[in-house]
Amino acid sequence: MMALEGEWSQTLSPGYVRNEPVLQNLFSALLDGASIVELLGSFGTGKTTLLQSLKFDRPAVFDGVVEYFIGSSSFPLSQAVDVIADAFRRSKGRNLLVIDEAERLDRGHLLESVSRLSTGPWRFSTIVASTEPLKIGPVIQILPLSYTDMGRLLEAQMGETLPREVLARLWAASQGIPRLGQILATRWRAGDVSTLSDLAEIFGPLAIPGLVDQNGRPLARGGQTEKAIISDVRFVSDQLFKMVSGDPNLVYALTPREFEEFSAELFQRQGYSVTMTPQTRDGGKDLYLARSDGLGSFLYIVECKRYAPDRAVGVGVVRELFGVAQHERLTAAMTLTTSHFSEEAREFAAEVQYQLNLKDFVDLKLLLAPYRDD
Repeated sequence: MMALEGEWSQTLSPGYVRNEPVLQNLFSALLDGASIVELLGSFGTGKTTLLQSLKFDRPAVFDGVVEYFIGSSSFPLSQAVDVIADAFRRSKGRNLLVIDEAERLDRGHLLESVSRLSTGPWRFSTIVASTEPLKIGPVIQILPLSYTDMGRLLEAQMGETLPREVLARLWAASQGIPRLGQILATRWRAGDVSTLSDLAEIFGPLAIPGLVDQNGRPLARGGQTEKAIISDVRFVSDQLFKMVSGDPNLVYALTPREFEEFSAELFQRQGYSVTMTPQTRDGGKDLYLARSDGLGSFLYIVECKRYAPDRAVGVGVVRELFGVAQHERLTAAMTLTTSHFSEEAREFAAEVQYQLNLKDFVDLKLLLAPYRDD
């Protein structure tokens, strides 16, 4: 998907506040001669809104056209090169190419497409926004909003002036992340919470220990190896769980780790004993689910994939998880995603249907349905 300059001029939210430190760092890198700059930040930190404001914040720097491209696995940048080149050709000034959600694109193809554009007679710079480093240019890390800026955002979106102590609590609750601030404001306007104090508690954590050994296997509470506890995990608050259950689309405002925590809470409510693996661990397993009944004891592993709706989980992901389950001699494995699975992934799962379970966004909504009115 690509948006031309005239199509994105109306997308800034009424409560938009400029993240001035990031803007200054971006323009400094570009003016110092960098042709490609990376804007790095996790989901919900305001990358897209900031990028869409560039034309208005520094009109003298980019006096040509601003081309905005959204990364997609189904529509590579190479297919848009001719359209972008034609816009650059008609321009008389310095142009800007913005590539958002670049983590969805193949790095090699991205560089090849930008290189093709560089052969023209026009002048342009490129900003690549991603949730993970691509190592193709100087990196500008997007920063959380300051207390003052988050206060301006919250008051503009909530439509009222807030006491200083309330602003401080809401800033801490949102961690300075614009998307979380917007969720707080939306829930307040909708009347989902009755007091500002309750609003500040929406993202509050509930801490319970996650007991795992050095291989990521669950440990029995009170056992001899209990001292080998690696980490404490944070489960989402009861109120946030209710919010997402009522509106599953809110999972896209969560970071990948927060989605793992949310999934852990979901399975715990279904009666499983849940253990999360450490955040730094590799190997494709995020949760262990244990359950005992009249038929015996069962241990499952779950991999949580917080993907955008149009990004399919491929067969490689589910093959690897299945291999882990076989190696550790577990009962079964599950991949839970906010998107969908490729045809190859589903075909593979069908071959081992009693040992591998695939849950897509539709399944996730069905899992959440019983909790909507809790």
